Amino acid sequence: MVADTAMSLSGCEVRVKSRQRIGLLVPSSDTAIEVDLYRRLPERFTLHTARMHLEATTVAGEEKMLNEELVPAARRLAAVRPALAVFGCTSATALHGVEGDAAVARRVASIVGSPCMTVIQAVVEEIRRLSLGNLLLVTPYVDELNHRLRGTLLEAGLPVTGAVGMGLDSDLEIGAVPPEEIRRFVVGVTREATPRPECVFISCTTFRAFDAADQLEQELAVPVVTSNQCVLRAILRNMEAK
Repeated sequence: MVADTAMSLSGCEVRVKSRQRIGLLVPSSDTAIEVDLYRRLPERFTLHTARMHLEATTVAGEEKMLNEELVPAARRLAAVRPALAVFGCTSATALHGVEGDAAVARRVASIVGSPCMTVIQAVVEEIRRLSLGNLLLVTPYVDELNHRLRGTLLEAGLPVTGAVGMGLDSDLEIGAVPPEEIRRFVVGVTREATPRPECVFISCTTFRAFDAADQLEQELAVPVVTSNQCVLRAILRNMEAK
């Protein structure tokens, strides 16, 4: 809920609406999740970002980011006292399974002083709500990240029956893939997948898949969810309860 507060400005009383602050931790080279959320979050929210240096979108690069950048970035984010913190990288928290993902959320929450959710948590919650089987995982990642992410989603109870990636190991390269190219890639791999997917999850917060999701659903006739789409819906669900 948005609260009104009163303040004095040059002798006049002005009503100021206090908006809810969402804190976002992202890899330094992520160019999409902030744009996706800013475009779609209701006006009652503001978005505040702290960036974590990421050398490469690989297991080693993401491990280094978590070990060296997570705590300093969370401390900077704590300065704005967000109502909710979001760890905005899908694959990084999936490196060490469900418990590893939860441990990152707990660590951020303890530093920031507010609840923290990860993209993995948002994705699992959203896909469980669909209650479907035969989930196809589509990513821009290299195979080593796909393997870790698929394992974490399976551990969380999601019925991942296939995983395919573009083989990109640079966030900037991933962010430069246009939505139309993402659409063509996803359509191609989904139609070739066996068994036939009942749902498609497109991973990565710097992948511009949100802009292609609606068209993909119409073309493939199955639910299509993306990392940033799941984060947006989870923010709205979490904040409605406050």
